[in-house]
Amino acid sequence: MPTALLVCSNLLLSAGCGSSASGGLNRAANSAQGALQLSPAMASLSPGESVRITPMRDGIAVPLSHCVWEATDNSVPSSNDNGEFVGSGVGSSPVTATCGGDVTSASALVSPTANPSAIRITSGGTYGGNWSSADPKVPAVTILTNDPVILRNATITGRGDLIVVYGRNGGANVTIDNVTGIALDPGVTGQGRGTFLGAERISHLSVTHCTMRGVSFGVYIVSSTLASLQIRDNVARDLEDRKSDGHGGFLLNQRLPGHLIQLNNVSLPNGGEIAWNQMINSDGASSVEDIINFYESRGSAGKPVRIHDNYLEGGFSAGLTTSYYTGAGIQLDGESNDPSKANGFVMIANNTLVHLAGDGISIAAGHDIYVIGNRIVSCGKDSSGRWIANPGSNALGMWNYYKTNQYFNNYIANNSGGLVKPDANGNPSPGNIYAPSASGSLNNVVNTNAFEQPCLVGSHLNLAAESIERNRWLSTVAEAGELLGDQH
Repeated sequence: MPTALLVCSNLLLSAGCGSSASGGLNRAANSAQGALQLSPAMASLSPGESVRITPMRDGIAVPLSHCVWEATDNSVPSSNDNGEFVGSGVGSSPVTATCGGDVTSASALVSPTANPSAIRITSGGTYGGNWSSADPKVPAVTILTNDPVILRNATITGRGDLIVVYGRNGGANVTIDNVTGIALDPGVTGQGRGTFLGAERISHLSVTHCTMRGVSFGVYIVSSTLASLQIRDNVARDLEDRKSDGHGGFLLNQRLPGHLIQLNNVSLPNGGEIAWNQMINSDGASSVEDIINFYESRGSAGKPVRIHDNYLEGGFSAGLTTSYYTGAGIQLDGESNDPSKANGFVMIANNTLVHLAGDGISIAAGHDIYVIGNRIVSCGKDSSGRWIANPGSNALGMWNYYKTNQYFNNYIANNSGGLVKPDANGNPSPGNIYAPSASGSLNNVVNTNAFEQPCLVGSHLNLAAESIERNRWLSTVAEAGELLGDQH
């Protein structure tokens, strides 16, 4: 079952997942009633970190769209024109907001990071090396330019986000190739591990031959129109979206939740490709929500986003004890009735999904989504013999969960395998297709799918069926000549 919009990267704030670095209106007591003020009046941040400044009048927030924003010294904090400022240099500068004829100001103090191993990129070029950040608030790599940037042959570690991209109008242009990223425990109670790549306002993105370990998100893209997108030949191991207890462990039942790939309010008029990626999560040592999630993101007619030939193993959350797992292997998500925002024009083909607690592939929102030739093999239990599958899980879903008017022209056909879940008595039971929104009038069609149930041998489970699928996929990788993961 899909969830409401998911928590995003630690430092990408425009989607509403951050807070100011400093609190309060410290000049409120001395100001006249009705005067425009900014909160916080003094914002403290580090290079690469963001802060949201809010205009207030009589304790009520003024809509950000009513204001024009400016930093007196744009080389210290740079404005994203929406009340958000990014630390781009070290120093202090006034920041001003002009709202309906009224002008008010605050101060921004950008202090140097204590970790000199982090890098801030403000001009185009090719960069390689080893970067790290021991501060959960400071990304190991921050890209603050629209000039073409290539990260190649690099190793990145950090207690926060590993790579963060902030583009300006027109969008950043970033290539990431042969990079290994390792997310560390932040060591802060209630904070999750970092994202391999978080990108906002990006126009061109290529992520190829990368290896990701322990990240909460693999690739997270928000609020962008991309002329090109390629996420291909990457390897991810043991994604981890549980929040830290501050002592090397995890808080029980507290998650971000994370994804291998999430597109959130992303438009791809030329289409895009997500292909030949391998993710393997280990029982008891990993946690993820939807492995791939499209939230109100879209290709275009004749130029779909193609999600093909990926291997996704392990969709579950270790240590989840009190709530129902809501993730899926691939989820089309979002509640918009706006045709310019709703999911659309996505081709999901020839992927292999294995070992899932939730659904395999679910069309919960959107139009012109094709699910063809995929293989879902999930035996429902972990290596200890404990059920991980939800009783309501199914290999495929066609369900207009949000009841939007943008749910039509969806098609499911020629998929195979089988998902096993527990019945009311805890016995193995097949879960094939749940399609209450199939409709001839709306052209939502479920055609022939062949579920041979390799996990079921009579009434018994054959857990080895999942391993067979991994070997089968690796054979197709070799035949296609693909090279997976960091090669440097």
